[in-house]
Amino acid sequence: MKFVTLFGACLLPCCLLAAESQHKSMPMQSHAGMHAASMQWGDAPPGLPKGAKLAVLSGNPGAAGMFTVRLKMPPGYRIPRHTHPTDEMVTVIQGHLDFSMGEAANAHGGMYGAGDFVNLPTGMQHAVSTKGGAIVQVQAMGPFEINYVNPADDPRGMANMKK
Repeated sequence: MKFVTLFGACLLPCCLLAAESQHKSMPMQSHAGMHAASMQWGDAPPGLPKGAKLAVLSGNPGAAGMFTVRLKMPPGYRIPRHTHPTDEMVTVIQGHLDFSMGEAANAHGGMYGAGDFVNLPTGMQHAVSTKGGAIVQVQAMGPFEINYVNPADDPRGMANMKK
């Protein structure tokens, strides 16, 4: 038993030195931080109904890789039933959001408030709406895509039909 303890006591400093040496040879990674008051909000992309604002916190929703955005929805806002080609992780930051998840005929749902989290797996049909407005944080793998179950619900299609 003393040998194991002595062996471990000698091995630990060697492992720490090796880890420190490896850490020094790795490039330094920067961090990102953002205060809510300094977020820059712009119009949401054309694939979402008009009226919402979007702030990009990290990554690039238009490129491959992980991204994080916040979506600010005004009172009465609704995103019709749609899917995404990647998992979508949604955290409600402010307000309440009503989710309808699954195919319309068999949909289940619920009201989610500040601090609540929903994971929507790849391809899961869902719709969201808010009566009083909401801010949500969305994390997913890009590039961001939204595919409406009913093509008539797609705001991009409606804009093209008006031309």
